[in-house]
Amino acid sequence: MKLWIKKLTAAFLAVCLTAGGSAAVFASGFEGYEPMEHKELTASDLEYKGWDEDAFYDLLRQLKRMGKDTSDEDCLALYEEILSELDELYDQYVLADAAYYADVNDEKAAEDSDDMYDLLSDAQDEFFLAMQDALHGPKGKLLKGQLQDLWIDWIETYVAETDELEDLYKEENTLVQAYYSAIADVSDIDDYGKYAKEANKACGPIFLELVQVRDAIADRCGYDNYYEYAFDSYGRDYDPEDVEDLCETAKVYLVPLYEELFKSWYYMDYPESVEDFASEEEILDRIEPYIGRIHPDLTEAFSYLRRNRTYDLEYSDLKASTGYTDNLPGYGSAFIFNSPYESYQDYSDLIHEFGHYNAAFHDPTPSVYMTSMLDVAEIHSQGLELLMTHYADDLYGEDGTFMTLDALFRMVNSVLSGCMYDEFQKTVYENPDMDLKEINRLAEQLAEDYGLDGSGYEEYEWVDVSHTFDLPCYYFSYATSALSALDIWRESIVDWDSAVDRYMQVTALDSSTGYLEAVEACGLMDFRDRRAVRVLAEDIGEYYGKYLGDDSWDWLPDVSGTSKDIEDAAAQGLQMLRSIVKILLIIALAATVLVLVIIALLWKSHKGEEITNQTPPNPGYTEDPSDVSSYYQEIRPTTQSVDPFEDDAAGPDDPEEPEA
Repeated sequence: MKLWIKKLTAAFLAVCLTAGGSAAVFASGFEGYEPMEHKELTASDLEYKGWDEDAFYDLLRQLKRMGKDTSDEDCLALYEEILSELDELYDQYVLADAAYYADVNDEKAAEDSDDMYDLLSDAQDEFFLAMQDALHGPKGKLLKGQLQDLWIDWIETYVAETDELEDLYKEENTLVQAYYSAIADVSDIDDYGKYAKEANKACGPIFLELVQVRDAIADRCGYDNYYEYAFDSYGRDYDPEDVEDLCETAKVYLVPLYEELFKSWYYMDYPESVEDFASEEEILDRIEPYIGRIHPDLTEAFSYLRRNRTYDLEYSDLKASTGYTDNLPGYGSAFIFNSPYESYQDYSDLIHEFGHYNAAFHDPTPSVYMTSMLDVAEIHSQGLELLMTHYADDLYGEDGTFMTLDALFRMVNSVLSGCMYDEFQKTVYENPDMDLKEINRLAEQLAEDYGLDGSGYEEYEWVDVSHTFDLPCYYFSYATSALSALDIWRESIVDWDSAVDRYMQVTALDSSTGYLEAVEACGLMDFRDRRAVRVLAEDIGEYYGKYLGDDSWDWLPDVSGTSKDIEDAAAQGLQMLRSIVKILLIIALAATVLVLVIIALLWKSHKGEEITNQTPPNPGYTEDPSDVSSYYQEIRPTTQSVDPFEDDAAGPDDPEEPEA
């Protein structure tokens, strides 16, 4: 066969491979964090001191009086001073909240928290209104040069809150505080069944009031119900219909996987040795060496965290049963609050919160422009939890297997609980007149639908999820982000460096980056792709089975016949038909070209024989097949389908220096 024929064949094969499917090509996107100032702090810096609003409002008056005679230098200096005052206000707001959460029965702390909430709301309101005028004033062009396009849109479209709406927000905040006080009052009940009933009895009526207040908020903001209002307020770049589709997909593919994982997890030995060093400071000591082994750029934030003690992690009966991380923008820092369980779960909680802390620590956004795309933010935390499992044997010793499987088990739980609590709140907010019995029955039914039942107290347990009270409709972000975190973990099994790079790139994205935008930029799976979710579930199941030493571990259900699968099968069939037609056309075209070329060559050869006697080819000549091989390597797609769980692709041998 002549060389040109081989090249044509290679090109034809490459076209067929490309037509058969494609994969996203990912190039390394993490080049290090942007440098920013991080102030060294003392213990007194982290004590709530209050905020003097007079200086801030004096600066706003100066901003309003700016004219053409104001120098550009003075204008920009004034603008930066205003931002600095707002950052200081936000710092004090965070510290006031931390003081309240440290003792939810402290009336003075509750009052301070309320005051700072009001001051922050009013100051941000006045700032945006003043900036609206300034952007249309003589220094508007200069100021716009300091702003992102998104910030300009916020300012120009900002509408001051009415007194009525402000009162509703304050009432909502008061009810949230009442919830934390109520849950703390029953937290010392030892009998779980009795606790669940008493917590529901104490907190259920508070939630009913919250639903009414939030329904009024949505109505005054022009929404049909509060779920729609909350969905928009989180700035999600996908639709409620996408949420519904994932919920249905999760019930089909993830519920049976979860049920099998739960059985395996439940019967494993409790990790008692992990709790031999369970104080929060000791846990930080244990975690610290492995943070830098994931990526050296994580050590700056962790070292700052330890050095400046920007956290409250100690156990206390007085604390709110919650954990969170918030920015301290005036210090170029962040703050972690956590109420520990005093169990092995405190490890994952601290790793989780440090994922948030690291991203906040490297976020230079002024407080007044801060936003958090929660679906992306939870990748910071959940992704770090799963990457840490690579060092589980070193970190947890004999309990490494349990802690690894526990992390994966909890991540699948995050997807299901994220979907369940979203469906729960959507139903309630769309039907705001439901009574407590109806809400409890709904919770019980959904727990069964999502495979999260088994305790016998499902109808009461929903009040234990503090997000339902203080971050309404947030919980779905745990589902999307957990899928992305699992996607990163899956890649880490076969290519550690690439997986870590993707994770680090996510943490370095601008905080206003939308979820779908983020996963596309970082080459992660799209949760709207039902088949991708199914494949991820299969990969988790296969890993679990091999990790447990049971290659026959089989959980995937027979879902043929469900309406969604019939719809998917039809769509896939149509796509396959199109691909077949495309391939047939390519084959026909290639065959036609090939026949024409052969005919032309034969005709030319025939004509040549008529004209002159030609010397036959050297019978000892052999063509170099490497030409074909190298050409094919150049033109074939660069991405291949790889089984991440083949025995010869088990990841790095040495966890300290993973192989590329």
